[in-house]
Amino acid sequence: MFFKNKLLLWSPIIILVVGLLFSLASLPSIHPVPRELPIALVNEDKGAALPDKSTINMGDQVTAIAKKAFSPSEGQHPVKWVMLNEKNEAMKGMNEREYYGALILPKDFSKNLVSLQTASPSSPKLQILVNQGMNGSASVMANQLLNGMADQINGKVREQIISGLKQKKAPLSVDTVSVLATPIKKETMNVNVFGTHSANGNSPVFLFQPLWMGSLVGAILLFVAMKKTVFTSRKEKLQFITKQFVVGIFLATLFGWGITWFADGILQLDIPSKMDTAIFLSIAYLSFLLMMLAVVSWMGMKGFPLFALLLFFGAPLLSMAPEIMPEYYQNWIYPWLPMRFMTDGLRDLFFFGNGLSWDQSVQVLCGIGIASLVLLLLSALIQNEKQKISADAKEKLSFS
Repeated sequence: MFFKNKLLLWSPIIILVVGLLFSLASLPSIHPVPRELPIALVNEDKGAALPDKSTINMGDQVTAIAKKAFSPSEGQHPVKWVMLNEKNEAMKGMNEREYYGALILPKDFSKNLVSLQTASPSSPKLQILVNQGMNGSASVMANQLLNGMADQINGKVREQIISGLKQKKAPLSVDTVSVLATPIKKETMNVNVFGTHSANGNSPVFLFQPLWMGSLVGAILLFVAMKKTVFTSRKEKLQFITKQFVVGIFLATLFGWGITWFADGILQLDIPSKMDTAIFLSIAYLSFLLMMLAVVSWMGMKGFPLFALLLFFGAPLLSMAPEIMPEYYQNWIYPWLPMRFMTDGLRDLFFFGNGLSWDQSVQVLCGIGIASLVLLLLSALIQNEKQKISADAKEKLSFS
């Protein structure tokens, strides 16, 4: 009897499938490798005159070194340098979430570098900017890459200075010797900082999971209520869907303000604007709720597990920068995740000082909600028509 039980016979396969699913969900976060991480390289160096009346521009040389610095990884460069002329351009790009960091060569870079071979050396400076708010793990990688780049530049400059001093056979002053240890000074600064109460920059992802589950539970309750209701006409079903929409707005408002209060008052997360955050979360909740209702209105209850799987496989990606995901996930999975627009919108609100506006995140979430509502209404019209045709067919058969 024991071996005749089908469930027990299938149990090894079920266990293997579950284990495989859990393994696949964690696959993107294993061995993350940056691929073409966009970083700005700003060369403001004006050059300097040498004793022999020739000129030199070390900024151009450093730019060339930077372009050759990182060897390709799996056929792609870990850094994608974006050449800019001014620091303001880099700051604007980082505020618009275009760059994960920037390497700034100041105007007097060559001038100070030339002075290192004189009796009055003045150390040149490199400024490293890290766009922390874009992504916690990616900002750490950008910081490491930029500091490694600065160390490499330091080594090459040190070699050039020592070689030049040997040729001149010039005596080394105490100041010159002390400068040669680190000829170029580094200044590292974080921009769009995510602060100390933001779950290490993952507060947008942290808020996504309860909102998604809240949307799923709300959709299940509203769908079950519809299934238990008997409709005698298309008008009645459309009226019920309208009521679902009104209840959805109420639930979205309640959940948006509730989760904002909980995150701020209980979890003590840094939330710059509670009103903007609550309204945005309400929009996201209503969008996801309508999307789930639209899908199950066509597929039935078997559509709900799809959203559980979407949470299971999608949530790990939300905490990662697209540039450090495996190529398949970066190109084919991440762009189609509807929840990424919620976390992107929260990053703008939390870390970039942007208030609630008609930006891409709000536009896409509203678009998802409107399209889902249209599909929900169409399901009522078409399914009601099918039921009418089926009823007419039965009636004809009974007469025959």
